[in-house]
Amino acid sequence: MSVFLRSYTKALRAYDRDLFADRTRDGVCCVFRKTKRFVPVCLGEDFHLLNLIEDKQLVFALTDNWTLSGTPRDWGIDHVVGRVRKHDAWDNKRFFEQLDEENERVDERKRRHFRNEMETFASDSRSIVAKATNGIMTHSLSKNESKKRLKDRRIKQDGNY
Repeated sequence: MSVFLRSYTKALRAYDRDLFADRTRDGVCCVFRKTKRFVPVCLGEDFHLLNLIEDKQLVFALTDNWTLSGTPRDWGIDHVVGRVRKHDAWDNKRFFEQLDEENERVDERKRRHFRNEMETFASDSRSIVAKATNGIMTHSLSKNESKKRLKDRRIKQDGNY
């Protein structure tokens, strides 16, 4: 393994221990991931014998278009690790859950902001409402309105009208 591939492998393993850089049979530098898979050894009608093997899975090639059909290119370690991080973000199983959680936090912030704006509006308009209702005479309103209602209910409950 060349120094070039060792430096890529070291940086990739710092990010994820299953990643490594290696060459294909055609001599193209690629990023691989160590995987495990089952290979059928003996298949019968009601019996299957499988063997667990370690294999490598192609993540992307270090070419100009990131595929095996491109021309080889040296991207640089930071760019390759950034590309791997981008791939992992696409493969994130909890992506939609995290998106929903973020949306809930944003909605809660909007609700708090709206409540604070309404409270501010109410406190600002308090003096305007006080000036507008200043001419209403409250001393002439009946103070014992609730007693009259209780008396009316008592009459209706007894059946005496």
